[in-house]
Amino acid sequence: MQINEISIALWIIFFVFSGIFGIILIRKAFKPAFERPQREYFLGIAVFILVHIIARVFYFYYDFIDAQVLFWEVGALVGVGSIIFLVYAIERNVYKRSKFVITIIAIISLIALSIITVLDVYSPGLIHPDIKVIVQTVNTAVIGLFLPLIYIYVAIKSSGTYRTNSLIIAIGIIIFLGGQTAHAKGFSMGAFLQLQPDNFLYFILSPTLMLIGGILFLYGLIKQS
Repeated sequence: MQINEISIALWIIFFVFSGIFGIILIRKAFKPAFERPQREYFLGIAVFILVHIIARVFYFYYDFIDAQVLFWEVGALVGVGSIIFLVYAIERNVYKRSKFVITIIAIISLIALSIITVLDVYSPGLIHPDIKVIVQTVNTAVIGLFLPLIYIYVAIKSSGTYRTNSLIIAIGIIIFLGGQTAHAKGFSMGAFLQLQPDNFLYFILSPTLMLIGGILFLYGLIKQS
């Protein structure tokens, strides 16, 4: 079996798992025992997952069906949009002291990337490619630090199984984001590996890490609730 075929199988498994994950969280959100903050928390994460699936479908189409840059760009924009729901849910219900600063950064990043993408389509060469890379890098770095640190902070402030589950969630997020970085163009390791069709990092390691990270994240969330 070639690397592309293995990668396709891994991404299909990822899609199926993500869909099941989203449905489980939606069902949990409407448990009668949950109060409004818990319901909003699980719904926010569920929306993130379902929107993120859409983003990954565009990436999948780009990787294996039609490598038009437009599909990658749409996937990137939808992906950033999905992150907004996740960050908002965490800032609203887990760590309110951040005052939605990270959510605002994610929204600004989405607006900036949308403007840059439109300008690239209608006025090629007007915006230097490095500007998009900088925006993506800042957005990824800020969110990549914020999300796991929040759950690590919660783990430090708690005890027992709640602490353990918070750490599992943090580890899951780190692994998941590592998988996303492995699939990124421009600022990831794939940039100097030149994204060949047999690139193990891009096609195999990325979906594997995202799948493992997602499973840990789901396990920690379910056990924590």
